[in-house]
Amino acid sequence: MIQPNPPTPLSAPPLHLSALTLKTTAFAQRVRAAASAGYAGIGLGAADYLSARRSGIAEDDIRGYLTRTGLEVVELEFLRDWWTDADVRGTRLEEDILLHLADLTGAQQINVGLFDVVPDDVVRRGFERLCTRAARHGLRIGVEFMPYAELRTLAAARALVEDVGAPNSGLILDAWHWHRSGGSLEEVAAAAEDGLVVSVQLCDALPERMPDLREEGRHYRQLPGAGAVDLLAWLDALAPALDGSASRPPATVATEVLSDAVVAGGAGEACRLTYDAGRRVLEAFAARRATPHP
Repeated sequence: MIQPNPPTPLSAPPLHLSALTLKTTAFAQRVRAAASAGYAGIGLGAADYLSARRSGIAEDDIRGYLTRTGLEVVELEFLRDWWTDADVRGTRLEEDILLHLADLTGAQQINVGLFDVVPDDVVRRGFERLCTRAARHGLRIGVEFMPYAELRTLAAARALVEDVGAPNSGLILDAWHWHRSGGSLEEVAAAAEDGLVVSVQLCDALPERMPDLREEGRHYRQLPGAGAVDLLAWLDALAPALDGSASRPPATVATEVLSDAVVAGGAGEACRLTYDAGRRVLEAFAARRATPHP
């Protein structure tokens, strides 16, 4: 009798460093620290580009840093005023910078959120405009919900993406935002199965929520696997997005650990801590998927 081959463990997806984990670290230092820790790529923001240029780093050198370290830029963030009228002075400035930065670095996605109370038709019109403009640059638009923002639940973010129906748009699933918004694994699985999730952000949460969620989310997130979120169950629900499909590439995975304690030891130590914690979670997830279930 021919014995079947033993199951081959599924490999963990590449891990990237979000723009906000080291938001105050200079571009060159951040690139070196991320590469040394083992990250496959990074996220950047408009402020990173501007500070690099002001410090004397030429655009060719920005590309050079990335090429020498082998890092890719997977996402740019964070657009807030994408819904406003173009005739408001300065409204498109950050958007223009991010689109230029995408062309410069080959970034794949721009992340957006909504913090203002805006009529639904204005939001839909602004989002459609942004997606159309981003498509000309070969970019996706990732929509991120946050429990302290106007777009605060997965259901609300999904409704926006589905209402507009832009093929280059999708959802960002951040573990802390999802957990603190009171989301369910069922809604995560449904979004993943429907091909709507374009990126995943790993982090963890304190056992008890702080009175000020904005303060907690920006300063007190926990390393992946060190908090109250069942990340393995969450990743199980996200498996279809992480695998990708014929019509959608696999969702990118980044650590987004906004933590004063984590960055206190410097950029190198923060990258090592976040990478090691994120990699452990992803490897545990891959091993769990490779284990046959009765």
